[in-house]
Amino acid sequence: MPALRSTILKALSFLALGWTAQMTIAALPATPEAPKAPTTPVTIIAADPPVAVPVAPAPASTQVAPASIVPTNTPTPVAADARQVECMAKVVLHEAGAQPGAGQIAVAQVIRARVRSGRFAADACGVVRQRGQFFDVDAYQPARESAGWKHAVAIATDALTDQGEEVAPGALFFHALASARGHGSHQVVAQIGGNVFYR
Repeated sequence: MPALRSTILKALSFLALGWTAQMTIAALPATPEAPKAPTTPVTIIAADPPVAVPVAPAPASTQVAPASIVPTNTPTPVAADARQVECMAKVVLHEAGAQPGAGQIAVAQVIRARVRSGRFAADACGVVRQRGQFFDVDAYQPARESAGWKHAVAIATDALTDQGEEVAPGALFFHALASARGHGSHQVVAQIGGNVFYR
């Protein structure tokens, strides 16, 4: 009996200890949770839109002009002086009015060559008025409405503006084939119609 009693007392003692332990654990204060860090809102910023970078123009030396505006080397004809045209046209009509077109052009070109030679007057009117060379051009007044005069004016205009090809290159003189006057030591350049041209 004493042994049984001792066993019961021990058992009760263990039960009492377990209950006390449970009560102690229950009485302990709860461990506070660590404060959470405030959440910072995140804003996503889109990348900057592409920026157009200006391209510098190519240097002037490398730029190519369009074909339509490429400059040419063709000289612009200079307008002929009306007074000079009249003086030359009178000689063309008077001296070669009955000659073929090339013969009339050759007479106009002789006058032009004299102007450029430096051996005669400085313009067409001065050349045709020189003493002993032609005729009295001031007294000669052909009909201005005639086809012959208009043709002579066109030939003189072309000669004074450097139009057309040379038909008697370098010729400074001419005379009719029927004339008894010779050309001496001068070189014959061309014979056109009834006239011979020489220099």
